[in-house]
Amino acid sequence: MKVVFQYYSESEDGRDEFRFTNEAEALEKFESLKEIIEVQFADCPNAEIVDEPDFYGIIDHRTGDWAKVIISVKK
Repeated sequence: MKVVFQYYSESEDGRDEFRFTNEAEALEKFESLKEIIEVQFADCPNAEIVDEPDFYGIIDHRTGDWAKVIISVKK
């Protein structure tokens, strides 16, 4: 299982990848990163949000800033 976190903000970007052998731990990390994204974009009331079971992302079209987290659980 893998959780990938990516972001772009003011010409700065980053990517972190986390691998897990336990599905519950992967889901916990996904939810944790989702909450971090929500907090970071709390002051962006018009930001576009995509919330799917395996993908969560927010983009602020005014600034171009975005962040997303993806979980891939292979069975």
